[in-house]
Amino acid sequence: MLTQQIEAIVEREEDIIPLLKSLTPTQKRELVPFLKTLRTRIFERYDIHEKTKWGVSYSSKPVHSQAKMDIVDKACYVCFNKTDTKKAFFQVSKLSVSDDYLENIIPWYKPKWFGDFTNDEMPWDLTYEKLMDLYQKDLFEPSQALILARLTNAIVESSWKNNVNKSIYKPEVLLKHKDTLEQHIWLLFEEVSGINNYYNYLHLDNYKGGNDIWIDTFINLTETQKLDRNRVLIATLHTSTKGFNKTLSGWFFDLLLKLNPSIDEVLSLQDAFFSAINSPHSKVVNTVLKYFKVAASQKKFKHTVFIENASILLNSETKSVVTSTLMILDKIAKTHKSSQNEVCKKAAEGLINVDEKIQVRAAKLIEKYGKPKDDELTNDIGMYADNLFHNSKEILKDFLISETEHEAEIEEPEIIEPTDVLDESNAIESYKTLDELIFFVSQAIDNNEVYHIDLLLNYVPKLNVLLDQSNVAKLEPIFKRSLDLALSYDWNSQIGNLEHEAAYYINDFAEILMKRFPVELASFKKKKQSKIQKLKEDKFYSKHHKENLKVIEQQSIPDYIYQIHHALFIQSKSFIQKNSTLDLLSKPTHAPCWIHPTTLINRIVAFEKQNETIMLYDFQIAISRLPFNFIPKEIADQIELISDFELKQVLKYHFNLIELKDVKLKQPELWIQSVLIKNKTNELDYFQNKLSTNLKKEIGSYTWDCKLRDHFYLEYDYPSKKQIKKKIVKKELKFHDFNTKKKDSDSLIDNLKGIFKFNKNTVKIKSIYSFMYFKKQKYYTTIQPHDDIKFLYLSPNNPSMLLSQVVHYNLKESTFWDESSKKNMINLLKGLHTIWNRKDYTESTYLFLATGLLCSDKVSRELAAETWIKANYEATMDNLLLGRLIGKLEAGEYAPLKRFTDLLTTNLFNITKTHNTFLFQLLNAAIKEMGDTPIRGSKKLLEIYLELKRSSNVSDIDNLTKDKLNKWHTVNSVKPVIKKLLDI
Repeated sequence: MLTQQIEAIVEREEDIIPLLKSLTPTQKRELVPFLKTLRTRIFERYDIHEKTKWGVSYSSKPVHSQAKMDIVDKACYVCFNKTDTKKAFFQVSKLSVSDDYLENIIPWYKPKWFGDFTNDEMPWDLTYEKLMDLYQKDLFEPSQALILARLTNAIVESSWKNNVNKSIYKPEVLLKHKDTLEQHIWLLFEEVSGINNYYNYLHLDNYKGGNDIWIDTFINLTETQKLDRNRVLIATLHTSTKGFNKTLSGWFFDLLLKLNPSIDEVLSLQDAFFSAINSPHSKVVNTVLKYFKVAASQKKFKHTVFIENASILLNSETKSVVTSTLMILDKIAKTHKSSQNEVCKKAAEGLINVDEKIQVRAAKLIEKYGKPKDDELTNDIGMYADNLFHNSKEILKDFLISETEHEAEIEEPEIIEPTDVLDESNAIESYKTLDELIFFVSQAIDNNEVYHIDLLLNYVPKLNVLLDQSNVAKLEPIFKRSLDLALSYDWNSQIGNLEHEAAYYINDFAEILMKRFPVELASFKKKKQSKIQKLKEDKFYSKHHKENLKVIEQQSIPDYIYQIHHALFIQSKSFIQKNSTLDLLSKPTHAPCWIHPTTLINRIVAFEKQNETIMLYDFQIAISRLPFNFIPKEIADQIELISDFELKQVLKYHFNLIELKDVKLKQPELWIQSVLIKNKTNELDYFQNKLSTNLKKEIGSYTWDCKLRDHFYLEYDYPSKKQIKKKIVKKELKFHDFNTKKKDSDSLIDNLKGIFKFNKNTVKIKSIYSFMYFKKQKYYTTIQPHDDIKFLYLSPNNPSMLLSQVVHYNLKESTFWDESSKKNMINLLKGLHTIWNRKDYTESTYLFLATGLLCSDKVSRELAAETWIKANYEATMDNLLLGRLIGKLEAGEYAPLKRFTDLLTTNLFNITKTHNTFLFQLLNAAIKEMGDTPIRGSKKLLEIYLELKRSSNVSDIDNLTKDKLNKWHTVNSVKPVIKKLLDI
């Protein structure tokens, strides 16, 4: 029998080719089941566990020899169809193009799928030369993708000699086949390839040009007329329209620069050059403009086309593009006098640019060729009058209407009142009916809104009391999703740890209901058991799934700060077990986290009526979420509805009805949030002295500096074969009195105690701040993005402690080294922008905002800038404090000053005249805190400062700032600007 013959050949490791040649198509099909079984047995591996000095090493080895496996491979190759082949082989095309198969199998048997698999898998062993040989033998038709993949490395030949890989430059391979230069090489200009970076790591004996190997190849082919130079130029220019990335596009325009087209070639290929001018990549545009600068003075230059396209160029974020455009417009105006008016109108668009040098260049062009009596031109310039720098205004004074006349036309926006966070439009929608509650709970773990977790804790107990045998089955899809999330080990960037905890909470809810409604939820119970059984059978998950099935009281938490929400989840679960429908005190009434005072008082009264114990942290969060300085008219009468005397006293103090010094602080835990929120120095001192306690961490009050610091690390030294100590110097922000040790706590047992159960003589204050800590790992924070903003909203009126933690762990340097820290920064800045509603935030909050303005992430800087703009509109920004902190950071060179000055010009300058005044105050405070020697970028900062000084008639330079400027005056680079500042 054939099966026995094959087994004997495999066992004796003999040549199987003669037998395979003799098989008929029918015999091949009949052998397939046997070969599948044989393949499984011959390719079997066994595990090896070895003890090493580093622990146990796990590996595996094949049971049978490589020769036996090769024989089975050949039998399967000849007998299997396309589907079976794809399942059996990891990369069958590697065998197809091997010398062994090409010599011994392919001449008498070429599978129908030979070309398909070769094109799809692109075996590395298939070189361009071998590919062309197979093509000429009519074995298959290579795809464009395969040709591109192999052509890029065709001009380098590699071989191993004496265990050394030798590579040589061999461009003559391109001349071997006619199709190469006629068709294949042009594909490089049409499709994405690795031509731009493939050879940068090679060391060639006969070529030392590095990454320019293909560029030099094209130059040689055009110089020897093997390729048409004109066609290469056009193809190179047209790569700008192919959607290539910045690197690949840049490489092709490096080729253009090497080809160095003459003026005649540029003029003859203008259409192709103009097609490249709309490229999103600055290198491409700058290269085109480089040649246009030369061609623009020629009569044949299509100047009208350039003028029509100039708007896109003048609005570019790349300064060199705008500058080159203005230079070309200047040449056009000089050469074509009839176009001078159009050139001036177009140049006026450059006046919107926030770079002074560009503005001045545009202004000079208009002054040179424009006509002051041209109403259309003066109107165009007038549109940008508010945006003009002093020097630009001086140049264009004949084109501008008088300052007084202009100011009369402009209505400067006044400072507006802070946003009314309790406005009806900001109210959070409430849910009452069964269907509404089910719909809400179904989406709560999707993290759609930052307050959904807060609402979930309140709505599940309400949903619980509405369930009966007729409707409880409606919750099955919710329970299934929560179970899947709780038992999921896949990372999801949109889901935080709090959503996972919500899933555990809903799982507990499901367990409670399965006991109450065993028949109605039998289907879900069966699905849950089936899923758990599958996890038990899995090698990895069998060890971990039990942790995720624990009740929420026994669930572990990723870090201290999660303890606060953990306590709220447990409190909410207790309401489910008691069939209580009370709202937690901390449930927000208005987005994203605010609570109306009247609603809070009504909740407290409801707790008292039902004799329900108020949880301390729930009360503290609720107090913190009361809008600052919002006092309803009837608040005094409403407070009287509360029975507990000290609670009434706390609320009366919070709403300014009594003084702190006039009350007895029996339970300081009740008072701490109100004292911190009001942030009055005398009351904070009184509170701390009265209780012999220190609220430095709660306030976020730390001493800090920013300077160069030595850091030491171990690095393995190969010559000495040991670890050696090395030093690195970093510019670093550091809190000197920062202590990461969390306060002692009795964990959840004490967390769930009522506010009336504490020892009245204690001075050790329990609060949510006891857990507002988190750890920092080497490359990431333990706070998941999306959880961070929820933590910020636990205490929106006093965010300093959380933000000081973020500064300490994530912002020691201005550059982010891990993605999670960057996301934390973005989310927290978004949150801070939303809740910013007062001027007297403590220094840690302002320090966080200052680091946001200076950090390496552009999105974070822009968010911080938006917060500054909004706060100054509402008069809730302390610009002197913020400026002082920025100056202190830059004194230690925390971040490149250019990063800050770029933000000033693009995001903060010329918002309104009022904002310019505030910006002047900020820079006034910043400069006096900077070092005695100006750092790199100071000149630009001083130029902006000078412009702000000129635009404001009431802004005086502070005496300490003048002293600093006098010290800087000796430095030549900033001397002219300082002289102008001091002379005004």
